[in-house]
Amino acid sequence: MPKIPLQIPPVALPELIPSELPHQKFHLGEWVRWFQVPNGDFGRIIGVIYTQQATCIATGLHYLVLLDKRSPSRDTCSCDFAFEEDIEPLDNSFLERLQGNHV
Repeated sequence: MPKIPLQIPPVALPELIPSELPHQKFHLGEWVRWFQVPNGDFGRIIGVIYTQQATCIATGLHYLVLLDKRSPSRDTCSCDFAFEEDIEPLDNSFLERLQGNHV
């Protein structure tokens, strides 16, 4: 597998930062997966940002996910931003299988 340089996708700061940010559903280090696609990527949360725009117009929290080396898209990108609505925690059985493979 080719070595992929760590690159953070582009973001834009909001014009007005709200006085109160939304409650964070996911936390740093937590394992998550994209659940709305058949072969969703998975990895660990390594950052959280509040933004007004990313690749599409959306205001709110965005999670930076470091893709696991076995994640389907890892050959083309090392990390990706996820909207809270698009990811879920990995279940224990999936994590046990990963840990059995030396994560």
